[in-house]
Amino acid sequence: MLILNPTEVAFGSERWANVTAVAVDRVSRRTIVEWGDAGPHVAFADVARQEVTVRVVMALERGDLGAPALGAMGTLAFMTAPSGADLSRRRVSMQAVVTGVSHQIETGKRAAATRTVELVAVASAGNVDPVAITDGGPTL
Repeated sequence: MLILNPTEVAFGSERWANVTAVAVDRVSRRTIVEWGDAGPHVAFADVARQEVTVRVVMALERGDLGAPALGAMGTLAFMTAPSGADLSRRRVSMQAVVTGVSHQIETGKRAAATRTVELVAVASAGNVDPVAITDGGPTL
């Protein structure tokens, strides 16, 4: 899931400004693959373990000392809509832990600075998807 220029992003009690993108990725951490006796092709596949990671990229306009601490846990939530209207807004939320904070500085004609916050989504139980997508209202 890739959300460009989300309208609002919150982590715990903080509101993150100037967010340019949120990427929610899913990756298998244990894949089971089996072949049958009838031929060379896979006859069964399953993902026994999976991980949901999130990257939040925000533009920095000046020095900012407000980066989240590694290991901080909270509800990460953001809104998305196909247009600027509130009618079809969706709220995406999950419990998440900060696993990385990095900064990139580009110099030259288009000088810019960005912060990327990496998080891992945490499920309430092992068999529950940690990402919840619900109908959204006008605010988080």
